[in-house]
Amino acid sequence: MNKIEELRNKMVSAAGQYGMSHPIVLRYSQELDRAHNKMILLEVTNTTNWQNSLSF
Repeated sequence: MNKIEELRNKMVSAAGQYGMSHPIVLRYSQELDRAHNKMILLEVTNTTNWQNSLSF
């Protein structure tokens, strides 16, 4: 969760400085997506009834 918060802060800061479509902002956004996906995957694999944890 700390990494996700750190990436989110970097992305927001870069967006304020460079604009939403700057490559740095897009890179942080992609890293943030990967971190979220990894966290979700870890939650699913640690859940005994993984089918119930797939709510989007």
